[in-house]
Amino acid sequence: MKKVVISILIIIFLSFICVYFIKDISKKNEIKLVECIDGDTAWFMIDKQKEKVRLLGIDTPESVHPNKVVEEYGIEASDYTCSLLENADNIYLEYEINSDKHDKYERVLGWVFVDNNNLSELLLSKGYAQVDYIYGDYKYIDELCEVQEQAYSSKIGIWENSGEEEYSNNYCNKLYYK
Repeated sequence: MKKVVISILIIIFLSFICVYFIKDISKKNEIKLVECIDGDTAWFMIDKQKEKVRLLGIDTPESVHPNKVVEEYGIEASDYTCSLLENADNIYLEYEINSDKHDKYERVLGWVFVDNNNLSELLLSKGYAQVDYIYGDYKYIDELCEVQEQAYSSKIGIWENSGEEEYSNNYCNKLYYK
């Protein structure tokens, strides 16, 4: 009987640790903007440390890449992101439990919320980004795909001149319309 009670206590303890750990990973942490880089990358102060953060789930056209030309809507995406971040009352970072915490360039990967709005969704809604770089079952993927579909249907931003063939190669199409 004593072994059964000890086993139950161990299971309860381990369950508590797992729930606490997952809750801690997915919570939103307030961060402060240090410097905006482009449409999907910025420097922030996170726990008193300067960190480069890459927005999860999207890709914006290039505007400052040292080896690439400025792409159509790259400047608009960068200006939009920087304006939102610079004028925000609050900015939060939420880590994705189904993603690595850093990419191969050592950038922090996460969901950035500006005044309680998912910045990735805001960029998609303006046609300044597309859903991309999805390597797991991410928390907000369904919402991102819905917003992107609306932007594509409205032919705004990067979708202005895109055809059905180009859009069919997009992540959301591959996910939902196989």
